[in-house]
Amino acid sequence: MADRLRDTEAPQGAGAPQGAGAAGADLRPRPGAALNILWVLLGRQDKASSRVRGYWVAEALKARGHAVRIRHTEHRLQYLSLLAAARTADAVIFQKKYGRYDLLAARMLRRLGKKVFFDIDDAPSRTRASATMQRAGRMMALSSGVLAGSGALARLARPHQSAVHLLPSGVLLENYRVKTHTPADRICLGWIGNGAHYAGDLIRILRDPLQRIGARRPVTFRIVGACGVQELYQAFAGIEGVALDFIDQIPWSDPGAVADAIAPFDIGLYPLSQDPFNAYKCAFKALEYMASGLPVVASGVGANAETVLDAETGFLCQSEEDWVRAIETLAGDADLRARFGQAGRARAEQHYDVARLAARLEGILQA
Repeated sequence: MADRLRDTEAPQGAGAPQGAGAAGADLRPRPGAALNILWVLLGRQDKASSRVRGYWVAEALKARGHAVRIRHTEHRLQYLSLLAAARTADAVIFQKKYGRYDLLAARMLRRLGKKVFFDIDDAPSRTRASATMQRAGRMMALSSGVLAGSGALARLARPHQSAVHLLPSGVLLENYRVKTHTPADRICLGWIGNGAHYAGDLIRILRDPLQRIGARRPVTFRIVGACGVQELYQAFAGIEGVALDFIDQIPWSDPGAVADAIAPFDIGLYPLSQDPFNAYKCAFKALEYMASGLPVVASGVGANAETVLDAETGFLCQSEEDWVRAIETLAGDADLRARFGQAGRARAEQHYDVARLAARLEGILQA
């Protein structure tokens, strides 16, 4: 980390995530008949993974001339409706759905000659031996192919399925306003997400670095999605030099509300503990920061290491010392923040734009 901090004046070219498509990929619809796609989503618009990997991509596919229908299966009778709807579908995508009735439906659809894909952007379980992991493995094996959100998830899927396609989560770039970086006495360190799920990582990884940083310079620590978690408020309250700006909830499905929440950030933070579950995490928080023209300071865990280019679009951290150096380096250099932010935005445009990922998915489904 220290060596990289000394070499931030000459960033190297950004490589594409494997399988994500070239920056100059043709976004025009491919030759061939329009597809009829049936998407079985885990949740609705307020569910982050369903919004990002389902609704957004579905709209991009519709713009390319395909028919896309979305189904939810909260109740058993809805599976009968699903099977009826699937009769006219060219492809059926199950997004993180691998329960008993999902397995049964997938098996029946395969027998009917339908293409069935299993989409995954998280580890199904914290333990490989769990019944949940076993069901997910059966769903992968039953499918025509697996759509994996990260390289680690692709490796997880390959023992069960030979046709594994790396399809990172993407961002709707038009939803984000690009930051203009200027020198400031007090900069804003920001995090966005579900604080109820990430409170432990936020506290374990950020509290001590913020104590050291706050003793030397004033900063604001803004959490969007604190969810009323008292441990977060208590852990960061009273730190010298650190002003807290915690927002419990926003209307997550409203693009304007998300952009407004991120707008005050000067640096986007993504702390993540190194454990077997987080190793499969996708890097959507980092992508939101990059789309907003922000430098990213993140743990080098999971897809963060594939998405954030160290010393080019941000810094990847392993230790407390890394976090302190990375934040202090960026806090004191508006030009560096601007350069990293511009590089991150360009990388998001080239490799993580939803329109580009929809074009790649189109090719997978048409193959």
